[in-house]
Amino acid sequence: MAHYTGQLIYTCSDAEGVIEVVDEPTARSLHFGTRARQTTMFLRDPYALALNYTQCLMSALLFAGPPRAALILGLGGGALARFLLHHFPQCQVAAVERRALVIEVARAFFHLPEDPRLQLYLADAAAFLRGPAAAHDLVLVDLHNPQGMAPLVSRPDFFAQCRQQLGLGGVLAINLWAGSREDELKRIMRHLRLHFDHQVLYLPVAGKRNCVALGLSLPPPSLPLLQERAAQLQASLGIDFPRLLAELVRLSPHLL
Repeated sequence: MAHYTGQLIYTCSDAEGVIEVVDEPTARSLHFGTRARQTTMFLRDPYALALNYTQCLMSALLFAGPPRAALILGLGGGALARFLLHHFPQCQVAAVERRALVIEVARAFFHLPEDPRLQLYLADAAAFLRGPAAAHDLVLVDLHNPQGMAPLVSRPDFFAQCRQQLGLGGVLAINLWAGSREDELKRIMRHLRLHFDHQVLYLPVAGKRNCVALGLSLPPPSLPLLQERAAQLQASLGIDFPRLLAELVRLSPHLL
């Protein structure tokens, strides 16, 4: 068991390892046997996105518009699903998670709702992606193991399969972290650029080693329109979208 600064309130395990829930004074976090937080939820505001990388993933909303259908690969504690269901009443959310215990813990400890708009798939993401194509506005990918990205993400056809799940104008957002395996990360980014026609934006997560990448299925809107959207999204969702957009522009001036 890892050493935590908070109180361990629940632990269980399956064939893939330990699942732990830790409470601190204002927040609850999900851990998979290490100090790294897989999900954090504010106890007084369970619908907020507490971790920086989840806010970075939501920068996809700048380019996709209000989502009506979203696919999440890797449920964790359900922070992304909770956020979308709460803020976008018209949105249908499909979430794919391979570990039954993770789904149970998300229900019991992280307010994952019983909602007719949420469809949970107990499945490996690779098997799910071999299914029929769809037309999601967002595909959000957060697939990791203790060493880095899940092996699936390194496959040459992974992003082609993800793109088949996007509708016209849809956006893929992926949390990239490969630990010390820099060559693997470069290979993943190369595959991403190839399958999204080099319309890829990068957003480093402040204070962390991971980075969010956005794959756009259409050329981005004009910068003034993006700035207008950023202000509107900040007002409605409480996330500093103007700052996220400014960072995207700084790192990808050739696209924005």
